[in-house]
Amino acid sequence: MWLKLLGSLLIIFAGTSIGCSFANRCSERPKQIRHILNCLASLRSYINYAAIPLPEALKLCTNSTEGVIRDLFEGMSGILERTGWITPKDAMLQAIALFEKNMALDKPELEMLVLLGANLGTADHTEQEKFLSMIQSELEKIEQNAIKLRDQNVKLYRYLGICGSLAVIICLV
Repeated sequence: MWLKLLGSLLIIFAGTSIGCSFANRCSERPKQIRHILNCLASLRSYINYAAIPLPEALKLCTNSTEGVIRDLFEGMSGILERTGWITPKDAMLQAIALFEKNMALDKPELEMLVLLGANLGTADHTEQEKFLSMIQSELEKIEQNAIKLRDQNVKLYRYLGICGSLAVIICLV
């Protein structure tokens, strides 16, 4: 009897934990996209108005950001500083590979980051400003979709975790 009760409590705890982890990932995605947008706005001003070199601008643009996005841009900056021969695209790909497990970003955001890396430092200031504006507008659209998905799915994941674990308990008892 006590063993069944303990097993049931463990199943409920595990199911609830899984549901909450999916819900947290879903709610973290729009926050991380917003952090990327803040970094891009700072990066745009550092590149266009202050004319700071790219590795230093990447490091400075993270001042108002926290978490894994800060680590991503600082990692890209560090990769560019350590290896002077690497392109920004390759540095972005390496930084994404380092921090991808901690990020809650999906394929569209990662593609935008790779596109950002591919086009940084390849044109003059005006072209880069237009490109960064285009990336920002695309990420804002993606952010709106992520917010809609977050609003729809956070409660769903939590309830599915609890109800799924209860269904498993009912099947086992």
